[in-house]
Amino acid sequence: MTLFFILLSAGFCYALLLLFKQQTLMRERIENLETEKREMEQLLLAFMENVNRIDDDRDETRTEGNTDPVNHVAVRDTASEKEDAPGGVDVKARLEQGEDLDALARSLNRGAGEVALIAKLSKETTVAPR
Repeated sequence: MTLFFILLSAGFCYALLLLFKQQTLMRERIENLETEKREMEQLLLAFMENVNRIDDDRDETRTEGNTDPVNHVAVRDTASEKEDAPGGVDVKARLEQGEDLDALARSLNRGAGEVALIAKLSKETTVAPR
């Protein structure tokens, strides 16, 4: 009977040892994940700051180049009337006419990259607004 209790206590101690080992492994894993998370947040923050800086620079150049806002709005209004045509929108032609890529993308409810890619890859692709 004494031997049974000794073996039972040895098994219990071994189980506790395994649990403590698992706990320390989990703590190390959590710490590693938290450090990776902090590094990723710093990287993402630096990326967002660069994007904001580029966007601000682009806005500054756009406002410097736009001396006549009345004509710019008039071009936008006529372009939006063409958009309502049943055939859709000829992206490349509208970009060649001088329409702003961001404005065209917003009017089509698409991303600027998607609109630029459509214009680059197609000769006469018409895109229906969403």
